[in-house]
Amino acid sequence: MKYIETMRPIIKKAGDFVMSHFRGSIEIHRKKDLSVVTNVDLISQEMLKHELSLALPGSGFIAEESKDHDIQEFTWVIDPIDGTKNFTRGIPYFCINVALMQGAEVIAAVTYYPAMDEWFYAQKGEGAWRNGIRLSMESRGWTQAGALVVVSDFRLRQCELLGKIKHQLKDIEHGVRFRVYGAAALDLAYCAAGSYDAVLFENLGWWDAAAGTLLITEAGGMVCQHDRSPVDRSFRSLIAGHKEICDLIVPAL
Repeated sequence: MKYIETMRPIIKKAGDFVMSHFRGSIEIHRKKDLSVVTNVDLISQEMLKHELSLALPGSGFIAEESKDHDIQEFTWVIDPIDGTKNFTRGIPYFCINVALMQGAEVIAAVTYYPAMDEWFYAQKGEGAWRNGIRLSMESRGWTQAGALVVVSDFRLRQCELLGKIKHQLKDIEHGVRFRVYGAAALDLAYCAAGSYDAVLFENLGWWDAAAGTLLITEAGGMVCQHDRSPVDRSFRSLIAGHKEICDLIVPAL
């Protein structure tokens, strides 16, 4: 995993910087879309861009806190802190999220959960891993305690849709529960690890989803838009997770 070996020490450095400011004094600014950004996001992003550009000269960047995207043969996709609002409120559910694209294809991904020192990573064709343990989405975790589906805050407010999803999953013995955690990239990583059975999002940035799409597919899961079309950097919606659960949910969307 040559790309992963290059990415991890760079991301660890950014993660250590972010954690050094967690529950400390930070500057918070509100963006035009009413989401928040901090000085820690901005510095973390610049650290990542600088180090990754040295590691792969001539590479481009798609980064959350940058206005312009620079697409090259190799392009880094960066979210310097996914779950910024959690970070600002002292909630340790956030991550540093980096993917590498070759052309239009995601070929490497790292999602680092610094509060737990958990590493989720994948390189195309070489599987998905968490801290050295290979991930597989073959198990049917919902048979023990019901299905767990992570959705966006917007979807949680759509009671009619959630009712339809519950109907589609009515044959699951212990039913289905919905969750919103506020860090989509980390949600996708935990879905790849089998902690969640499916995730259901829309209107994410590519920096939120690029790494997770590779993690889940390399773990043997399903990733598509709500109309079953492929997910790429122009995507508008996303459903991902265990194929059996996703196939049941899609007709309700």
